Amino acid sequence: MKKDNIHAGHRTRLLNKILKHGFDGVEDHEMLEAMLYACYRQADTNEIAHSLLHKFEGLHSVCGAPVGELTKIENVGIKTALYLNILPEFVKSYQVSCFGAKPVLRSVEEIAQYCIALQTGNIHEVAYVLCLDVNGKLLKKNKLAEGNPGSVLLDPRKVLEEVTHTPTAKVVLCHNHPGGTLLPSQNDFDATANVKVVLKAIGIELLDHIIVVKDKYISFRSENYKF
Repeated sequence: MKKDNIHAGHRTRLLNKILKHGFDGVEDHEMLEAMLYACYRQADTNEIAHSLLHKFEGLHSVCGAPVGELTKIENVGIKTALYLNILPEFVKSYQVSCFGAKPVLRSVEEIAQYCIALQTGNIHEVAYVLCLDVNGKLLKKNKLAEGNPGSVLLDPRKVLEEVTHTPTAKVVLCHNHPGGTLLPSQNDFDATANVKVVLKAIGIELLDHIIVVKDKYISFRSENYKF
């Protein structure tokens, strides 16, 4: 009971610290520790947080780890592992929802910021297609492919499937580079050109291809890349 009181006191102090300074005023292990309060009523989440960060080397890797790997950590059960695993998707959904249900994306900056939100939490290379109407209103967004860096293919046939049965006038391609470089690869150029040819044949414009690295981006259109 005495030990529980110690943990309770520590929790109160940490929560008061967060209330006073926000999450900018705490360390990563303290942030994770506080997030884990939702899964543990009285356990020492400080110790669990340190164990997770030591094993996976950072918050990003903790939340991106497979459920099976997370449960190998002492005192981390399936409920906690699922909770951590879903956090990036929750944050992504929140970021995307800030644009509204059907945002109008006209400028390169508007499109790029939406793509950055869409790539939130993705630790693998992920490709998306955005379908816009003639006024730039987002009709739909869908994931095209996911895999290791360099292995994600922008298949023109899959892009065609996405624009079918929608009044799509313009298409934006978007993928991330987890490795950290914004520069397009030759495969990126080739795939973009192939998609453009296929879309042009059915009267749809390939408006842009956005590559995202964390909170930065590069636009094929802004860079005047030929595609």
